[in-house]
Amino acid sequence: MTRAVTASCPDENAPIRPHWVDWMAGAYRWRASADHAELLRSGLIDWFNLRAGATTTLVKRNSHRDVWSVSCGGREYFAKYYHPQSVSDRIKLRLRGPAAMNEWRIGAYAAAHGITAVVPVAVAWDDRRGGTGTSLLVTEAVREVSPLNEYWLAVRSDPRRAAQLSEALARLIARAHQCGFQHDDMHPGNILARQRGDTCEVFFVDLHKARTARPVGMREIASNLAQLNQWFRRHATRSQRLRFLQSYLAHRDACASASPFARHFRIDTGRLTADLAVQADLHANKLWSKRDRRTARDSRYFSRIKPAPGWRGHVLLQCKHPSPTALASRLTYKKAQWKQWLREPLAWVDPAKHELLKDSHTATVCKAMLPVQPDPVPVIVKRHLPRNGWKWLLHALGPSRNRRSWKIANMLSNRDLPVAAPLMVLERYVARFVRVDSLLMTEFVQDSVDLETFLTRDLAQVSPDRQRKVKNQLIDAVVQLLKTFYERGFVHRDLKAPNLLVVWPAPYTTPPLLTFIDMDGINHVRHTTETQQLRGVVRLCASLLSSPACTASDKLRFLKQFLCGPGRTPAAWKMYWRTIYGRVCTKMADKEIRRQWKLANYGRV
Repeated sequence: MTRAVTASCPDENAPIRPHWVDWMAGAYRWRASADHAELLRSGLIDWFNLRAGATTTLVKRNSHRDVWSVSCGGREYFAKYYHPQSVSDRIKLRLRGPAAMNEWRIGAYAAAHGITAVVPVAVAWDDRRGGTGTSLLVTEAVREVSPLNEYWLAVRSDPRRAAQLSEALARLIARAHQCGFQHDDMHPGNILARQRGDTCEVFFVDLHKARTARPVGMREIASNLAQLNQWFRRHATRSQRLRFLQSYLAHRDACASASPFARHFRIDTGRLTADLAVQADLHANKLWSKRDRRTARDSRYFSRIKPAPGWRGHVLLQCKHPSPTALASRLTYKKAQWKQWLREPLAWVDPAKHELLKDSHTATVCKAMLPVQPDPVPVIVKRHLPRNGWKWLLHALGPSRNRRSWKIANMLSNRDLPVAAPLMVLERYVARFVRVDSLLMTEFVQDSVDLETFLTRDLAQVSPDRQRKVKNQLIDAVVQLLKTFYERGFVHRDLKAPNLLVVWPAPYTTPPLLTFIDMDGINHVRHTTETQQLRGVVRLCASLLSSPACTASDKLRFLKQFLCGPGRTPAAWKMYWRTIYGRVCTKMADKEIRRQWKLANYGRV
């Protein structure tokens, strides 16, 4: 990735005088370290006009930054370009100077204080605009490194290597904090790791958001570590995270005299753990809200589209977290492709062209094939049909149910909950503001069956001596999914077994993969109540009454495991069992009344 150097100095408090060379190359002002200046100014590479080729490769691109891998004179570099996009960006650059120069200074500060981080070798900017135009930062590549998240996933099952990484990471962050260095975007992608002999090395990268030369207090420590914990609380055990905190505190005390910005107050592990939990939730909600807003804007992941007269909506270009159970979400699309595919939107729900899955008074659902190359992929397309005048009015003036399902499905995906990824939502308007129709396209989860079918059909083919083990695995998966679902602030008014898909190939030795479909009944409320959670359990139990494989003992195991948690006694299930039983009976009676009403008014259920 980028060259990482730790500066060593007899007196860590004394600043290191940088050795660089300044020159002008046309309209661009350059500053480079003396070791690289001659090569960079030789003209072998046109740095401000890079094109993909044998010596240059585009690594990353977004609206504000590009990163290229460049080979020049036998050396490997990474070139990072900053592009201001708005008037406010240029005003900030006018006050602060070029963005690349800011990261250059931060890298020099890290090297001067013994913090292992990228050390830039050159910086350049357009001098005609006073530093408000494009600027460039060049760093030297280093071999055999991986992002922290990839490295951790490779070593976490090895206790020795996992402990080495945890120790090295704790040492790096503790020294950084005691030297007045705080990386404000400290997610695992901004830390690199590699194995060198019997030791593990970790480096900070992407330093443009780091803050330097100021003390890092207790609140900042918790907030900073929470960014890292956002990913590790899903991919590391509680004991591994606790050992990291203890190691961090030990190294923090050892670096108490590392710089004038060091703080000597003692930190209690219990207090830090509690503060970290609060800050982690705040950081997670902030991050999730940012990703939620992205679904309604043009970006590298989504695009607004108007494929036909009166129709407008949003399409998926690239899924940030593709589903492991479907191919459609792992592909990359172009806006031009979607315009071609959606020239006739209603053709996607034409039973004469596609397989009809559902045709009711409220919706039409078809299974279609998305014509991607080299092989088409199956998708599900849903058209919502308001069933009365009041529903038509709500549909015309408020958000359509398909638009709402698009939003909820992306919210579930952003919060790491399994869902059939939405690919497209379209709405047709009359007079620009009156909504008269809508379509939603989601991925088709292949090799899956709904939970009710699995318990009724697939489980019957399992030998009786293995059914108990298979059921226990399924109960564990459903309980874990529902707990996470409620913890993330979601409620489901239609949590029936057919709305939960199971991907679990025989002989059922691996954990089952569960996926939510039909997001129409899901709401996001931030904090769920016990009543809302029990309502979902009641709906799930009622939907499984017709399944002979789901016995009373299975439901009891599920309930005991679902209720397991602080504040409840082992015998608490008895009260909940009676409550759920009474509500299930009421639910079934109401369902029969509703069924008779549908027969009388629509002639079908």
